[in-house]
Amino acid sequence: MLHELSRGAKIGILVSIISGMFLAALDQTIVGTALPKILSDLKGFTEYSWVIAAYMIAQAVAAPVTSKLSDIYGRRTMFFFNVFVFLLGSALAGLSGSMAWLIASRAIQGIGGGGLAAAAFTIIADIFPPRERGKWTGLIGAIFGLASVIGPTLGGYLTDNLSWRWVFYVNIPVGIVAIALASFFLPNIKRDAHGKIDWLGSLTITGAVVPLILALIWGGAKYAWSSPQIIWLFIAAAIMTAVFIWVEHKAEDPIIPLRLFKNPTFSLVNVITITTAALMFGAILYIPIFIQTVVGQSATSSGLLLLPFMIGMVSGSIVSGQITSRTGKYRLTGLVGLAIATIALYLLSQITRDTPNITVIRDMVILGLGIGPSMPLLPMIAQNLFEPKDTGVVTGSVTFFRTIGGAVGTAVLGTIFNNRLTDGLKNLPTVGLNAPQLKPLVDALHDPNVITSPAQINEILAHIPPAALPMIKPAVDTYTNLAKGSIAEAIAFVFTVAMALGAISLVLFFMVEEHELRTHNQTEKLPDGEKISIQA
Repeated sequence: MLHELSRGAKIGILVSIISGMFLAALDQTIVGTALPKILSDLKGFTEYSWVIAAYMIAQAVAAPVTSKLSDIYGRRTMFFFNVFVFLLGSALAGLSGSMAWLIASRAIQGIGGGGLAAAAFTIIADIFPPRERGKWTGLIGAIFGLASVIGPTLGGYLTDNLSWRWVFYVNIPVGIVAIALASFFLPNIKRDAHGKIDWLGSLTITGAVVPLILALIWGGAKYAWSSPQIIWLFIAAAIMTAVFIWVEHKAEDPIIPLRLFKNPTFSLVNVITITTAALMFGAILYIPIFIQTVVGQSATSSGLLLLPFMIGMVSGSIVSGQITSRTGKYRLTGLVGLAIATIALYLLSQITRDTPNITVIRDMVILGLGIGPSMPLLPMIAQNLFEPKDTGVVTGSVTFFRTIGGAVGTAVLGTIFNNRLTDGLKNLPTVGLNAPQLKPLVDALHDPNVITSPAQINEILAHIPPAALPMIKPAVDTYTNLAKGSIAEAIAFVFTVAMALGAISLVLFFMVEEHELRTHNQTEKLPDGEKISIQA
């Protein structure tokens, strides 16, 4: 049985799942510093949030499905599947010739990434009781942090010296190593070989998630919030959510069992998971934009300035995991972490174009220390509420809500950023550019895609008659310098919204009832139909 595995076997399993987690984490962090260059080359700045949201939508839908599949077909089998799908998406993303191609490739990556993210916490729950999980899930958080330390710097280096396409191609050798390690160490743990997949539930949950995210991304940007397109998308999301709940109520083996939500702590944990993921995934995307477009530093430099955040997150994750395992308590750790994160977001909301790098570094360290505990803590709290037989569906559910929160946060904060920046650019003075014949030039400078791309500005100036260029170029330079202030102001407002999400998360965590973590990982009696097997 699982609790009879030797210490060496458990360490081997940990090495395997860490390799998969490292693969998924590296991709999420390595892409961030390359995105400004990618969007400039593919002319898709206003679709910035789509690149992230597509990954997260796919991850949200895939996590509960692949978690259930791993119960049936085994952890190792699904690990191989998830890595293969992830590498396929990576290869296609590296070949992208358009934003549509890139977004579709990111969705494929998200399917594999969703399975890998859920697998790490599920397998740890398979082999360790709740009381011991803290230090190991803290290690997973640390591995994510390590990948996050390597990712931004490597992404910046590859973008500056080779091509942004290599930020995707680099996943392939990492994935091959992950497969090799899993082949050697990871047993094919099964919990229910006769279980069934709730395909109708999978279909209806997809139908609920996609229109919701589309409405959040397009609202206020492509369409007005009151437009028929946005209203109908929200209606479609609400209808499909109701259909999904009905399907799950009737399903023999639901993908997300509704009975779990009868436990108020589980429901509250998932709400907090949504809000914390929204502030984390949404807010930290804008530091590379600030460094590259406002400060004017390279992609490598923006990656280096993300290191403090990652170091803080690693430290917070490891320390909180050790404290939780030693005490069996989690409430105080969660409250302190969320309070620190909220303070950090307030500090970041004061950012301007003149903010020195040392101030940004300080604020990012504080943010990392605050966010670090939440990643391993919330899944562990949810798992502790139920018997081991529910580990797969509980972990899949929490992972689903985390990715939904990340997608919603990315979409909403992306919309807020774009709207704030567009309004700011339109209100800037255009001294020296007010001649009627220059209106096309001014309209172009009001476009965030143009104003954040020096190459596109130079391309526009190349069409100006040489005789007029000495008068027009200084005016354009003055406008672009003022635009940096508008970009900084839009980013600061994004952090203000994220701070509000942090405060909401903190209040909600006050309401979480503490249940001391169990010191065992067995049930008194295996329920009918549950079969646990370990295949070498």
